[in-house]
Amino acid sequence: AVSAAVVSPRAHCACVRRLWAAMGANCFASTSIGCLFFCKGCNAEKVRNAFTFVPPQPSYTVESDPEDKSRGRIVYRMSALHGSNLYRQAAEASEVRWVTTRKGSRVPVVWVRRDVGHRQPQASRDQYDVDAAPLVLLHCHGNATDIGMMMGPYFELSKVLGIEVVGVEYSGYGVASGKPSSGNTYADLEAAYDLLVASGVPPSRIVAYGQSVGSGPVSNLAATRQLCGIILHSPLLSGIKVVDPQPDNCCRPSCVWRCFDFYPNDTRIRKIRCPAFIMHGQRDDIIPFYHGYRLHQAVPKEVRWPAYFPPRAGHNDLVEIDMRAYFGEISNFLHDLKKIADGEKVEAPAEHKPYQVHMARSSDSGQQQQQQQPQQPKGPVAAAASAGEASRGGSPSSSAGSEANHGEGESPATDLGDAADFLGSAPQPRIGPEDGRYE
Repeated sequence: AVSAAVVSPRAHCACVRRLWAAMGANCFASTSIGCLFFCKGCNAEKVRNAFTFVPPQPSYTVESDPEDKSRGRIVYRMSALHGSNLYRQAAEASEVRWVTTRKGSRVPVVWVRRDVGHRQPQASRDQYDVDAAPLVLLHCHGNATDIGMMMGPYFELSKVLGIEVVGVEYSGYGVASGKPSSGNTYADLEAAYDLLVASGVPPSRIVAYGQSVGSGPVSNLAATRQLCGIILHSPLLSGIKVVDPQPDNCCRPSCVWRCFDFYPNDTRIRKIRCPAFIMHGQRDDIIPFYHGYRLHQAVPKEVRWPAYFPPRAGHNDLVEIDMRAYFGEISNFLHDLKKIADGEKVEAPAEHKPYQVHMARSSDSGQQQQQQQPQQPKGPVAAAASAGEASRGGSPSSSAGSEANHGEGESPATDLGDAADFLGSAPQPRIGPEDGRYE
């Protein structure tokens, strides 16, 4: 009779709430994961993928070069992208290269060149411009987007900062073969890294950028390969720690189901030997702010650059909340990396140290730089969101970046010059979550 009873949604929700209160948030979450594990046939990989990867419908195709099937160009499938002037410019400034990973997936890698004033001849596009020696940003996107949707942000980063940007597609995303998994993302990024090195890019000029889920493969690459530096954008401590309701209490999923964990960034970040810059919005409700804060604290002090923790930013609007601060903070970090790559000795700046802003002007493709005198920090970072930091004997304010130290509602006086006109010139189509650009 009980099994045949029809339970209304309201009664079901009330039952769940009572169960949550009786068991405790951590116990309830751990039990739920156990149920999911059995529903997935006791397959840990399926459980990980169910939590992590949400491939969207492909936003692009690749039109192959008739003379060389290993390369091609982006062709947008979404009308919003195809109709955007910014995205058309991005497609014209880029080239797709196909790579085969060590796990057998064939994935596209899009390379957005810095010099977009004219189409370069094929021979010059095959190799990295050693004479100009720009930094190359190797970008890993979030879990609900693909490189087609990211072409606008790639082009903005390249044009505003005067760098080259290489976007990595994941297996099972876009037009890549294979299936999404944490292991495949490692192989995807390694294959893209090997492509850059084979094209003449020195490892000392490769900067890996991991956004959200992309922080996993980037942290792994930094622990195993030589890099100029890494940028982690809204990163996670580890895959399963994202679902910990109460991260400092017992029976949390990351403790009970530790065997299921993946992307152990909090462990790997301790092994890196290249400069690391972390940014995380304090109002992030997808990957809580304490993930970024604790990762920043775990970075070895000698390679720990001041973080950027904007008080009003969430998970998907860290760029939009203050574009000037976002590009200014990255520019500061890249300026230090460029000096290191050129053989200068640069020590990790002390926390709270104000920076000069070095921003490439769009009119000269990054060859000239505009500088502005620094502004003194004005306030502490808000407390790490209910992460029990008081018990650790430290304060989140000790890890503030220059924007994080500004008062609520204030922005650092970063002057983007001509780049400001470029950033405001083209409204962006709104696509999907988890890519730092769209809701």
